Amino acid sequence: MTTTTPAPPLYVRSKLEQIVRDAGFVEFRIEYEPGSKQGDGFIGQILRARIRGDRRKAEDGSVEKGERWSLICKYLLDDPVLREKFNSMVLFEREVFVYREVLPEFERFQLERGLVRGDGVGFWNYLRCYWAGHDEERGESVLILEDLAERRMVMKDKYVPTDFEHTQPLMVALGKLNACSFAIKQQRPEVFDKIRKLDYLMHLVMSTEQTAPLAARNCKLAASLFTGAQRDRFLALQHNLWEKARQQVAPENLEPYAAFNHGDCWINNVMYGYDASSGAVNDLVLFDWQMANCGPPTVDLHSFVHLCGRVELRREKLPTLLDAFYDAFAGTFRRLGGGDPEQVLPRDVVPRLMNRFGGPVFAMGVFGMPILCQLPEEFFQEDEEGRGKEQYRESYGRNPRLGATIITTGQLISTQNTYFPSLNFKKKV
Repeated sequence: MTTTTPAPPLYVRSKLEQIVRDAGFVEFRIEYEPGSKQGDGFIGQILRARIRGDRRKAEDGSVEKGERWSLICKYLLDDPVLREKFNSMVLFEREVFVYREVLPEFERFQLERGLVRGDGVGFWNYLRCYWAGHDEERGESVLILEDLAERRMVMKDKYVPTDFEHTQPLMVALGKLNACSFAIKQQRPEVFDKIRKLDYLMHLVMSTEQTAPLAARNCKLAASLFTGAQRDRFLALQHNLWEKARQQVAPENLEPYAAFNHGDCWINNVMYGYDASSGAVNDLVLFDWQMANCGPPTVDLHSFVHLCGRVELRREKLPTLLDAFYDAFAGTFRRLGGGDPEQVLPRDVVPRLMNRFGGPVFAMGVFGMPILCQLPEEFFQEDEEGRGKEQYRESYGRNPRLGATIITTGQLISTQNTYFPSLNFKKKV
């Protein structure tokens, strides 16, 4: 048995080899390659493990030669500085908990209620997990997951705003996710008690010594697009942007609508499958559950539509998307034995919850603006004479790419005013 570089740590390799043997491989080799695009795996390392070898069939014991299999290994970075920068240990602990405790409970509950994978009713939009382990004392954490490339699923370009055809199926999936969450809260309160303990984590990632300065920088960038009172409101959030967001979704503010959230629902955490003949989306999977939490039922759909979707999705299609979300929620909730969905989450409350709990989405919009707009690092740097981006705005504006970026930046921030006209995070249902 041989491996090629880069190889993961021994504890990852040992668990992977055990999984491969348990799957029936008797003679095999494993080769590793990057499992994500460069720059995407900043919380942990992601490798694709390609397995080739002889596999024994469980049915009759015969051995098939030259079998192939592919898995994804996700584990902690070795660099302690990077671990500290993003609070990686906390995030891995959260994702391992989701794959070991939460998603299996969702699956068992749905199966008990007569739902099956592929039925078009249940929430099955998550990866198959072969192993999830976390040992804080050893500094080890690993997930071994199915490789969606084997299902010919693809990830969209994060720099291209998403269209209706890719957004509407996600709204349906999120409706089903919330249906499971509300039904479990209603019928399995001891299970939901575990979910209640999953607090909001984004503020921890964004308040480390290395990441905290980004909030001030990005608030100033957003403020530079406005004048007067709007500019002042952005500047006032420089040092408490993420704390404001955390306070808004504190546990005492959530009921009666507390639900299990993905917590980081944007285009880089979704993969799509397509019908071979029509090319239409016929499957999708949500992954990277590191920010999963107990929060408002609207935060995932709100994040995706406002941070990833085209402008016309918000201006012209939002009611249609909310209908897709709620229709899926209602249908699945009834099938799970929940009764009348209007009793637990009325349809007319959904947009008001978006208003009331929009703070985390707004904060992510401010944080993600330079990334999604691909602003170069020199945009934020001062030269030796102390001149910053304001002095370079005219020359940047003549650059077609940067000119478009500044326009996009303005659109991103201005559209948030649909839900945060005062930017005070105090809207009430």
